[in-house]
Amino acid sequence: MKTLLSFALTALVAAGLISMRERQQAPVKDSAIAGSPIKDTVPTSYSPLDISIHDEGHGRTIKATARDNKGNAYVLKEVDDKVVEFSVNGKEIPRENYSRYVDLFDQIEDCADAPPVPPIPPVPPVPPVPPVPPVPPVPPVPPVPPVPPVPPVPPVPPVPPNDYYIRHIIRDLRNDKIITDTNPLKFTLDNDGFSVNGEKQPEEVFKRYKVKYLDRPGDHFIYERRGGSTHTDISTNKKAPEEI
Repeated sequence: MKTLLSFALTALVAAGLISMRERQQAPVKDSAIAGSPIKDTVPTSYSPLDISIHDEGHGRTIKATARDNKGNAYVLKEVDDKVVEFSVNGKEIPRENYSRYVDLFDQIEDCADAPPVPPIPPVPPVPPVPPVPPVPPVPPVPPVPPVPPVPPVPPVPPVPPNDYYIRHIIRDLRNDKIITDTNPLKFTLDNDGFSVNGEKQPEEVFKRYKVKYLDRPGDHFIYERRGGSTHTDISTNKKAPEEI
């Protein structure tokens, strides 16, 4: 449609009605618009104010209202891509003078051919937030059962005198450098003598141990340890210090 209109208007210009250069430089001389309240014969830009389109399928009618930057008002009517009515500030413009308004016709054509802006769809309503279910009450903490009383620790039995004196005899043997190891170890101390690991000890050593550990004629200390086995045979009425 735009091409046909431009071609028709160009033909009018070629016929000598008016050229584009004349339209930009010469004043209006047409008697039809002479004396009309047009403020400027060369509009430089247009602002379409309203465009209505009626299309019944076998023809299209466009009616548009526009205003230029000088304040002039234009009313255009097209039927099937042909301008049938055109006025400026209420004054009808002859058809032979349509060529000087090609820019306005083109702009109105562009606006009419532009696809309509689809309406903004309504914002769907926000679904209501479901209520927060109540928090179930925390069940009470069952009471902690009382801790049963700790049974009393049985008293440590006193060290039997045999163990006490056996340990002291072994300690004396190490201090006297008679032994260097306690496993294996075997000694016998009684009123007949003193032997360690099968060796009879000197008389001086025997007398010293006899005075310290033997009180009665029948007292004796027999001890043997080999590996994990220990044998002890003691006869004495001596009491350990813990028992005194």
